[in-house]
Amino acid sequence: MSFMPSAWAACTTDLGHGWPPAVSNYGEAVEGLFEGQAQPMLSLVTLPKSGVETGVALLPGTQDKEWTLRYSKADKRVYNWNNNARSGGLELRVDQEPDQYQVSIPAALAQRLVKSWRAALDSAVPAERKAPVSEGEVLSFQVDGQRYSGSRWECGAGKLMMKQVALLIEASDTKEKKLDRRWNDLDESLDELQELLAGKAG
Repeated sequence: MSFMPSAWAACTTDLGHGWPPAVSNYGEAVEGLFEGQAQPMLSLVTLPKSGVETGVALLPGTQDKEWTLRYSKADKRVYNWNNNARSGGLELRVDQEPDQYQVSIPAALAQRLVKSWRAALDSAVPAERKAPVSEGEVLSFQVDGQRYSGSRWECGAGKLMMKQVALLIEASDTKEKKLDRRWNDLDESLDELQELLAGKAG
């Protein structure tokens, strides 16, 4: 499918900077559960309306050594209404062990992903726009210290980024001998994203 400039113009997202109102405590609790004290260079946390929370993160290696790709899935929903809880019934269940899968990812590929996502998000999200109020699922991207949150972005660059997320999740649970194929697929998808951002047909 080719993306013409007009299609690109018609593709909008409600993503904004920071956490949506009243979501930061919840989001930070999930990130803390998944990453502990680690500081990912890139991450995407999905806070669903129901069901368990998930996250994908890239953790930098030392110098140009391989980075770590980690996929996390809560064992039980973190955001929980409990009639016995003191704070209005809301309980953030962080006393649990999430399911986690991780694998080494080549540093150059990880750095390219960070750079491409930052460019895509900066081109789509105005600098002054704050994350919107949300009643449903929230996706929160954190790239190189910048946070962008909102609804699922399912067209244009967002569609390619969600495809890359799926490839990362798949790679996190792939045997080492098959990883090169996953990385090639990711590289090709990043080529598409780069072409799209450059205004060419992707």
